[in-house]
Amino acid sequence: MTDAKGKGKARQEPPVDEPDNPQLIRITNHGKITTWVAFALDFLEKHESIPIVFHTLPATPKPTVENTEGVSSTANPPSLSHTASTVPRLISVVEIIKREYMKKLELEHSSTLTGLYQYNEIGTLEDLGLNIPDPGLPQNADSARSEAIVAALQGKNHLKTKQTPFMKITLSRVQLPELETIATCQPPLQRKLSKSAKARAKKREKNEADATDQTATAMDVV
Repeated sequence: MTDAKGKGKARQEPPVDEPDNPQLIRITNHGKITTWVAFALDFLEKHESIPIVFHTLPATPKPTVENTEGVSSTANPPSLSHTASTVPRLISVVEIIKREYMKKLELEHSSTLTGLYQYNEIGTLEDLGLNIPDPGLPQNADSARSEAIVAALQGKNHLKTKQTPFMKITLSRVQLPELETIATCQPPLQRKLSKSAKARAKKREKNEADATDQTATAMDVV
């Protein structure tokens, strides 16, 4: 998996080429877009059936530790402030990948160009149970919430709610029916090469074939 700083550190490739084992990439404010794009294009070229998922979910929290009073707490809890602010960056990364993927198909002289399937999911961390208490709340946050709910039910004030949105975008070379019930699907772009482009592609293929034959002939002579 690409690390949080986008330094191109990829996890070990999935041993089985199945859609149930997607490649995950977390988009952050500090990662390099060029690294994410390059990794995604290489991964999609090698794996026809494995989707790649870009998301703005927070990093996995580190194990809990106990302080001197025996109270457990999460060591360096993940920051939730970037799950919404990195959404525009995520969209930019995905659009660049889709565009560069089509360019690669053109370079491969494909007569019919078919892009990537795109599945979009939007939700909130609260729905996933990933919400973390606001550091601005007092230590007895649970009691404070209970009191706020009671006060709201009595009509004394309005209960404040907080929603922290996140986004996930899945790119795939093949259709993923299982995602169509939980995400919006954007079908792949399709276009055909013009006659002149096809002619140029055939000319390139002929030149490459001639160069290969010449190399083989030279080796035989040696």
